[in-house]
Amino acid sequence: MFGYVRPFKPYMRVYEYDIYKAVYCGLCKDMGRRYGFFTRFTLSYDLTFLALMDMAVKGDKLCAQPQRCIAHPLRKKLCATCKNDLGYSSAAAIILIYHKLKDDISDKGFSGKLAALAALPFFKGAYKKAAAGYPELAPQIEKAMQLQRELERDKTPGIDRACEPTALMMMAVFGGLSAEQEEKRQLERFGYLLGRFIYITDALDDLNDDYRSGSYNPLLRAYGLEKGERIPREKLRAIRQFSNVSVNLTLGELSEVYVRLELKGFKDILDNIIYLGLKNVYTAVRTGKFHNRSKKGAHIDE
Repeated sequence: MFGYVRPFKPYMRVYEYDIYKAVYCGLCKDMGRRYGFFTRFTLSYDLTFLALMDMAVKGDKLCAQPQRCIAHPLRKKLCATCKNDLGYSSAAAIILIYHKLKDDISDKGFSGKLAALAALPFFKGAYKKAAAGYPELAPQIEKAMQLQRELERDKTPGIDRACEPTALMMMAVFGGLSAEQEEKRQLERFGYLLGRFIYITDALDDLNDDYRSGSYNPLLRAYGLEKGERIPREKLRAIRQFSNVSVNLTLGELSEVYVRLELKGFKDILDNIIYLGLKNVYTAVRTGKFHNRSKKGAHIDE
């Protein structure tokens, strides 16, 4: 989906990164078992974070063993096994990706439409299965995507309004991690704020490409920019300053909500992502040093 929610590896202990990779690989295999081989190529770091949060909320312990996979056929890697229930994260990934593909068909350029049209048939059956397993989640995602299409059609200049669909999607996804009322409310707020962070970061990441292509971007619209070869320096500086304020406020409240969550495991890894990883990714995007690998985590670093 996005790929902006990832750990800050230099500040992770070796065993912590091994656990993170094991969950990543386990989720990849779980998606393949449940929804077909092709779906594994769409896994992002964001969904690995969701899987860790799911396990932390439920108090699940990691069950992992060395296994081979398509990315590492000759050498076994530690991988979360079927004993870890990653079904919710897998379903959420499929539902989000399916609607993203539909959105790309109506929103992207010719090559983007072609790629989405080619991929969509592989996800139709998987989407029906995932939506049937989690009937409350799929309609909320669909409603948020419809709102996003309306905002893009109207070319709304307000970043807060433009953030709303992504924030609502993440609110629905993270709210589904718990059925307990108060905990669910906290998780929904956490997801909402994480969605805001993702959207602002993504808008900033796409800024130059959107300016050259004339594509909708609320940060450009807010400063009266339509299309051109290079964003004027003073406008770019203003956009970055505005984004800094929005992201810092969002991450500040996100941290406050995160502290109130009663997580039952993986705290050091999750702390790393929340307090270091998110800010590091945003800083890399803002300074033009973020290499996103098409915003996927298909080949996680060794």
